[in-house]
Amino acid sequence: MDYGLLSRRRPQLMGVAMVWVMLFHASNLDFGLPLLNLGRKAGFGGVDLFILLSAMGLAMSLSRREQSYEAFMSRRAGRIFPAYLVVMVPWTLWLILARDVPWAALLWNSTLLYYWTHTAGSFNWYVSGIMLFYALTPLCFGLLRRSRNRERLTALGILAGLGVCQVLTHEEYWQYTDFFYRVPVFFLGLLLGLYVVEGRRLGRRALAFWGGMLVLGFAYVGVSLTAQWITWPIHFPECHFFLFLSVPLCLGLAWALERLPLGALNWFLGLVGRNSLEIYLLNVTLFTQLEEEGAPFGLGMGYYLLAFGANILLGCLLHRAVEGLRALWSRDSTPSAVA
Repeated sequence: MDYGLLSRRRPQLMGVAMVWVMLFHASNLDFGLPLLNLGRKAGFGGVDLFILLSAMGLAMSLSRREQSYEAFMSRRAGRIFPAYLVVMVPWTLWLILARDVPWAALLWNSTLLYYWTHTAGSFNWYVSGIMLFYALTPLCFGLLRRSRNRERLTALGILAGLGVCQVLTHEEYWQYTDFFYRVPVFFLGLLLGLYVVEGRRLGRRALAFWGGMLVLGFAYVGVSLTAQWITWPIHFPECHFFLFLSVPLCLGLAWALERLPLGALNWFLGLVGRNSLEIYLLNVTLFTQLEEEGAPFGLGMGYYLLAFGANILLGCLLHRAVEGLRALWSRDSTPSAVA
């Protein structure tokens, strides 16, 4: 077994992450079982999986094809911005007209500065955060690829991210932790991308290491959930649990998806993963707003089945529409050959 299984099952893993995030945003959903409800509440970890797998994919892309910084960022923006603008603009206009949000929100959201200014009407943090991760990737990946000790450099990046989080939480800059909580898994993702490209095997030592990380993670979360650490010199926010969990979880899920006869489930998770951006954008706007209003028509659990199904269907349709427009634009902008 090698790290390549993460690449082979990357769409399905992204699908798992997306479904988990949808469950997290369904804050009124009650499964009736404490363990399932705890798993739903931990769904913010789906974003850590997104960052991990995205960084891994970017590292693979940069390893296999030399590209300028401008070309790299152009491809990333071309994937993110069309769908983002299609959802963000009408959503922000609705906030302006219906919720008395200032018109400046449209400017802040359009420039992705909204997360750092935290003005009224700010969009969900993820798009601004992921574009910053993209902007940092070529530099961080270049340093990692040239390093003689990649694991040590990755550890330094992780420790730096953890240190920044300590400063932010002690100084109560909680509004910026959504991004900085994910810095450690970002560096892990870059390292995994190199492992995949190099065909690195998952031997006993590697499996023992990730198993040890999992044990440490549960010890960490035991402190985080049971202790009043807010007054301690070192803080233990729950989100850091996914520094320990993300890689073992992805490895375990990828192994199961590759070895078990999960045909229909494999197809469904792959579909969700390939359309995850558009599903996410609609989830954090339209469907989160519906959630805040409460499950309508007294449908209870039935509402969530309908809402999740509609969210996924509309996300897939939006993805196809955006891809169609992008293909049309590319065709029209290509110069015709002149005889």
